[in-house]
Amino acid sequence: MLKPKLGIGEHACPGRSWARPRAQHPARATANRARPFSVRSKFSARAREMAPGAGALPRLGQSGRATSIFGSLRHIICLVLLALMLAAPSAHGANDPFAAGLKAETSGQFESAAKCFQQELRRAPSSEAWHNYGNAAWLAGHPGEAVLAWERARWIAPGNTNAAASLRFVANLGQFPELPLTWTETYSAWLSAGQWAWLAASSGWLAVALALLPGIFRRRKSAGPQWLAAAALGVLLLTLPALAGIHSRAQLAVILPANTPLRQTPTLTAQPLARLAAGEMVRCLRPRGAYWFVRTANDETGWVAQNQLGFIAADQLPAWP
Repeated sequence: MLKPKLGIGEHACPGRSWARPRAQHPARATANRARPFSVRSKFSARAREMAPGAGALPRLGQSGRATSIFGSLRHIICLVLLALMLAAPSAHGANDPFAAGLKAETSGQFESAAKCFQQELRRAPSSEAWHNYGNAAWLAGHPGEAVLAWERARWIAPGNTNAAASLRFVANLGQFPELPLTWTETYSAWLSAGQWAWLAASSGWLAVALALLPGIFRRRKSAGPQWLAAAALGVLLLTLPALAGIHSRAQLAVILPANTPLRQTPTLTAQPLARLAAGEMVRCLRPRGAYWFVRTANDETGWVAQNQLGFIAADQLPAWP
């Protein structure tokens, strides 16, 4: 059997070759030695035109200029923000009626202080503004407006200890009898009206969701969600007396002028049954025209003109000064 003729660089074993690398071929070695040494660039012209984030090679000095420009803009923005932050407190202090009211109250200008607190209540009603307005009204000789302001401060924020202390001070003076409150009204004074409403709504919806959602999604009812639904239902039941107390407390009003007549009928010519002191609390039962049928702390009933009453749950601005 004749053996195949092997060529240059071929091996007898099939599948193997010990041919020299292409760069070491004798015919190419001379050409490689004659060619000058050069390094091929890794980035082509197309890659240089690409964005830097895509791996393009930035030109000389381009990155440095961009960094300096962005750095300058960042410094300018920081300086502008710092200037605005420094100028904001001074501008706010110059146009702050609350601070102006405190300053006027300290200097003994109580009517000017009350006007400043009126502006603050018109801009942003708060418990602190009502309390300070009450202080200015009391020092200026208007006890009706003062007691009404302190009551409204407690209506907004039951935890306002300063307003509570002011009301205790007035009660200790004994100028008028204190109106007794029901247990639901006392219970409702623990939180504000908005907080009680939010607590009742959230607990009610949570109890309904935990009771109905497992059946809607065809899930097995476990003990944990059932206990949680029972707890939410209990919280809802606890809020019901407070909501009733808030409803009844919203009918409480303060007598504003001194010697307010308690009339027998809702007419201007009706015979006065008694005279009510400024700052006395009454319970309004029903309206008729421009009058309210009220009950006093001494359990006396009669009619009082509406413009002589100030409801503690109302949000209208005080009439004085």
